[in-house]
Amino acid sequence: MNINWLRTFVAAATYENFREASEKLFLAQPTVTVHIQQLEKSIESKLFIKSGRRVVLSEAGRQYLPHAKRMLEQHEQSLQHMTGWKQGYHRKLTIAVSPLIAATVLPYVLQQFMKHHPSIEVVVKVSESNDIGEMIAKNEADFGLSRMKAVHPHLINEKIGGDPIVLVVPHDGGDSETSLPLSLNDFCHSSTLLTHNHPGYWDDLLIELRSRQEGIRTMVVSQVHITKRFIEEGLGFSFLPRSSVQRELFEGRMLEVETGDMRLPEVYTYMVFHHLTEEATIFKEFIEKYMH
Repeated sequence: MNINWLRTFVAAATYENFREASEKLFLAQPTVTVHIQQLEKSIESKLFIKSGRRVVLSEAGRQYLPHAKRMLEQHEQSLQHMTGWKQGYHRKLTIAVSPLIAATVLPYVLQQFMKHHPSIEVVVKVSESNDIGEMIAKNEADFGLSRMKAVHPHLINEKIGGDPIVLVVPHDGGDSETSLPLSLNDFCHSSTLLTHNHPGYWDDLLIELRSRQEGIRTMVVSQVHITKRFIEEGLGFSFLPRSSVQRELFEGRMLEVETGDMRLPEVYTYMVFHHLTEEATIFKEFIEKYMH
């Protein structure tokens, strides 16, 4: 069985047109026809019937299509495995990670992990925190790093790495010695609060803020990295995990403002898993040492 025949068959079944399939596969149209004929001869079944200028799957074609797709998928997986083996990988670990963790904690952790475990191939799938539990449950990833607990009943959540929330505002262009001190009250009355960019703390925080300040103007911005960009451009202020703004604070692109007697929450990273593979166990132990 020629793998190219299968690839051509799946494309032709998708577009129901040999010409379109040939364009997508960068093949001459007669080649597509030959591939289909060779495959039909191999399985002793007619795969397509003509319908005007198009072709549609026969009943045999409909029966065979899912098998062809599985064979193609297995072929691709075998190629990926061999590529990894040639590169020195002998094992594989797929981790699902929230965007914030992927942009802050993960780069250094991965660098050190890959240095200590060069034979493990790491695949990173960046997903929103509320999707990570489902990915673990469906075995689409071996291990998850999320900023919220997974609600799936069969998954385990372990909390690590406390991260304090801080109030950050645009830099005012002044310096710490001559500028007047900034206050939360000033920004609540003169600027827009950018909210709900991180799971877990915004609802309670807004209740407390509104009990202290009247008429706060808010804007929902669903991503931390977009919130940071808006703050740098002077569009508002926000409460964000310290790990997410360390570089901006160090480089003077934002300022941290004290909140007086108002206590701010702390957020955590959650390790999400079900049945740990050997590779996931190694990674879990590694990240626990780093985050604690």
